[in-house]
Amino acid sequence: MVLASTLPLGAADCEVVGGGWLSQPVNAWSSLAYAVVGIVLIASMSQAPRSDRTLRVAFGVLMVATGVGSFLYHGPQHAAAGFAHDVTFLAMLWFLILMNPALPYGITRRYAWIALASITIAASAVLIASPHSTNLLTGISVVALIASDVLVRRIGGINGRWYAAALLLLAASLVFNLLGRSGSTTCDPDSFIQFHALWHALSAAALGAYYVATTVPRNQEPSP
Repeated sequence: MVLASTLPLGAADCEVVGGGWLSQPVNAWSSLAYAVVGIVLIASMSQAPRSDRTLRVAFGVLMVATGVGSFLYHGPQHAAAGFAHDVTFLAMLWFLILMNPALPYGITRRYAWIALASITIAASAVLIASPHSTNLLTGISVVALIASDVLVRRIGGINGRWYAAALLLLAASLVFNLLGRSGSTTCDPDSFIQFHALWHALSAAALGAYYVATTVPRNQEPSP
C-alpha cells in the first residue's frame, strides 16, 4: 500500500499505531499466518510429487519471508520494514506467476529462476528509488498472476476442490481488507478484532490452497 511519508507504517490498516515494541499488535501477530502456511507447506514436502518438492519448499520459504516482512511492517517498524513488507510479497506472487506455467510451456525451471531473481532485483531497485510505487508494482503483479492463471487453467489438471477453496478464501480476504481500511465505517482502531488481521489469515490460506491446487499442471511436461 502507498502511504504519505508523514504517516507511520500501517496507518491505513485501521488498528491504532501505538508506541510499544509492536506498533499494531493484532495486525503484527496475524501477519505470521503467512509464515504458518509456509511452514505447513514445507512440512508436507514428502506428500508432493518428487518434481514439485523443491518448489514447494521454496514457496514455503517465500511465505515465511512474507510473514516476517509483514510482521516487521506492523510490529517493530524498523527503517527497512516497508521495503521488507513489499518485496517479499511481490517475490511470492512472481514465484507463482513464473513457476506455474513455466515447465508446461517449455521453459526450463533454470530460466524461470533467473527470471524470478531478475524481477525481484528490479522490483527492489524500484522500491528503493520510489517507495510509493508499491501500488503500481502490486497492480502489475496481480494482472500478471491472472494471466498466468489463465495459462495454467488451459493446461488442465487443477485440483478443483483446492482451487475453489482458494477462490473463496481470496474473495473473503478481499472483503475484510476493504472493511479494515482506516476510512471505513467498520474500522474500530482500538478493537482486538481487526479486519486487516482477518485479511492476513485468509489471504495466507488462499495462497497455500492455490499452490496445492496447481501442483499437477505446474509439473506437467510440454506436449510434443
